[in-house]
Amino acid sequence: MGIPEQDRLDYVCRQDMNEIERAVTDIKAAMKRVDAMMPHTWIGKKADTWRTDHEGRMKRLKTLFDSFPAEENRLVGEAQKKQSAQDRKMHGAS
Repeated sequence: MGIPEQDRLDYVCRQDMNEIERAVTDIKAAMKRVDAMMPHTWIGKKADTWRTDHEGRMKRLKTLFDSFPAEENRLVGEAQKKQSAQDRKMHGAS
């Protein structure tokens, strides 16, 4: 008898990654709303400076978010390997 799917490391890791993906989707939606508001905010040198800083932060966030799929695959792969090792140990294999 094996480990129930919901208790497997790879399953738990995938669920965690799904939560992260949902949060990233929410953040990206909020970022789009901020961008849509920008033309309707204050103007002037301070506004331009703030906007430049904001765009830099958003670019860094987007770069981070774009790295998630590869990192997700790596983490899930590691969890699968660990689970396989635990499965072999549990069944007496080495």
